[in-house]
Amino acid sequence: MEPELMTPNFPKQLIAPLSAFDNKIELTLSEQGMICDCNIPTGDLFGYRRGASAWGHISELMPELAAIKLMRDGQINPRLRFLSHIGHRFQLISLGGKLFDVKFFIRAIENQGQRYLRAMIFPFEVGFNAVGSNG
Repeated sequence: MEPELMTPNFPKQLIAPLSAFDNKIELTLSEQGMICDCNIPTGDLFGYRRGASAWGHISELMPELAAIKLMRDGQINPRLRFLSHIGHRFQLISLGGKLFDVKFFIRAIENQGQRYLRAMIFPFEVGFNAVGSNG
């Protein structure tokens, strides 16, 4: 069942389907923010090939991250962690240059002695009930 749009002028592209978790973008980043790997749907969406050696920096997809250091003193930047926990709207740029509002979450992971960052990006879920308040 698709969510109903109760506010007539509200952009429909900001309404996420009920299965928003199916639409997540998952990226593995180096501590410097370089994209190392992604889930298969993300690779298809952005044209990345698994195993490619150079995919670019996360800020190519999310320009706001160019001004925010991902790591500080060996930990995820507290400001970035705070922004992700309060549901800050970040913008994601598609290959065609279209902007989408998204939620961004990041955590540190370790694999075979190497530290990486796992970035999870979800469509920003917006829903309104009949009286116009957040639902």
